[in-house]
Amino acid sequence: MLLVILLFSTCTNGLLLPSKTFTLQKIHLVRCLTHISHTYLARGQSLVISSPSTYRDVQQELIAEIHRTALWPVVVTVNGNISKPNKNDFTVIDGNYILLMHDGNMKSLEAEMYRLAIYQIKFRRLWNSETRFVVVGTSEFSMSQQRNIFHHLSKLRIYNCIIVSKLHDIIDKGYSRPIKDSDVDTGIKLVVYTWFPYQSSERCTEVNDITLLDSWVISVQGHFTKNTDLFPRKISNNLKACPMKAYVIDTQIYFHTRYVNHTYPNGSVVTYIEGLEVDILSDVLKQMNMKFVSVPRPNAYNAFFEKEDYIAFGAIETHFQSTIYLDNTNSYITSRIRCYVPCSVKYPRWSSIFRIHSVELWLVVIISIVIAAISTTLVGRYFCTSEWQSYKTVKSSFTHIWSVILGVSVSTMPRTPSLRSLFFAWVCFFLAFSTVFQAFLTTFIIEPGNKPPIRNMDELLASGMKLAYRPFHSDYLLLRSEK
Repeated sequence: MLLVILLFSTCTNGLLLPSKTFTLQKIHLVRCLTHISHTYLARGQSLVISSPSTYRDVQQELIAEIHRTALWPVVVTVNGNISKPNKNDFTVIDGNYILLMHDGNMKSLEAEMYRLAIYQIKFRRLWNSETRFVVVGTSEFSMSQQRNIFHHLSKLRIYNCIIVSKLHDIIDKGYSRPIKDSDVDTGIKLVVYTWFPYQSSERCTEVNDITLLDSWVISVQGHFTKNTDLFPRKISNNLKACPMKAYVIDTQIYFHTRYVNHTYPNGSVVTYIEGLEVDILSDVLKQMNMKFVSVPRPNAYNAFFEKEDYIAFGAIETHFQSTIYLDNTNSYITSRIRCYVPCSVKYPRWSSIFRIHSVELWLVVIISIVIAAISTTLVGRYFCTSEWQSYKTVKSSFTHIWSVILGVSVSTMPRTPSLRSLFFAWVCFFLAFSTVFQAFLTTFIIEPGNKPPIRNMDELLASGMKLAYRPFHSDYLLLRSEK
């Protein structure tokens, strides 16, 4: 049996075996995506694999291959239904995406991206600029379709993206056995395309042409012909005089930003922006070879979510809620909100009984007293006929048990060995219990101590106290209460 297992492992070499319904193209598509995942996608971050229900088989085989060689958290979406648990998300930012598409239908891609965006907002994070996207075409994509896909992704500020599709349309054969050299049609290839932004001032984020990076040859195991970097650095330090669209808040303070209206002799009015933050940004843009463009918007956050602006500045507050959705630069001014709460109060002295032992433990003690009295009566009445009469009734047995609790001597000691053993065990149990109880009771009666004070905002909001605060702090408190 061991020889058969070793022979099977040697023949397969740990590679994906084709199923009865898998075509040659699907087999190598999974191998190609597995190679890309292990070589180029960020390790340690979750991998989102999205596909329509018609390509669930490719998705499942890809998940199996990834988990066979690497332990990654995988989020599976089928027709927009997210499989990620509703508990704490296991990663901060989803760094890798694989989107399976049947064709280059833009409506289906836009709908899928919308569902992913809704999923990300639900779990408190949009994809960031380092996110890597792999759009996979299970059929041939035309050049215009690929440009449209890149154009849609560029509007979402997604630049680290590639498209994997078939070079030309060829009908595949179904296989139900391991692949042999004679089964391979080397004319079938999978090609990888991408595009490069900021190539000139006329080609900033507009997709005019795309670049062929590499080709996957469907040989015995499949391989890339050039082994080039599929995710090269696309944005350099020289951005070719492209615009930096910014949302600027008018703070009316020169230290931050302010809008100034200048009236010329001919009556024309020109509005320009000045301030320390504008000067700092101008120096940065000069080094990056970019031009500043102010884009007025009614709301800065909506402009970011709609991907209309790149940055926003002008005394913008950064707090815990904004850092969940957006990336911030280093702050140069820090403001702190100090909350004054009532001092902690002393515990009532009568509550010391329940601070030493919980209510559940007191119930257990009461039940044990009843059981001990009944057990003493049964042993004295039925097992020790020569025992004193005071140990043969429940009332008298309860009196003896209660005497031990109070720490006083009983009127008559049991004389049979069995009842003496039971009585001695009860004495030892309650001696230990009363020693602990009396020690803490004495301490708590002398100094009952103070209740724990309110130490953070979560405890303050959970306390149910009425809060008095200034109006401009209302947004912060509201966001904190919704967390």
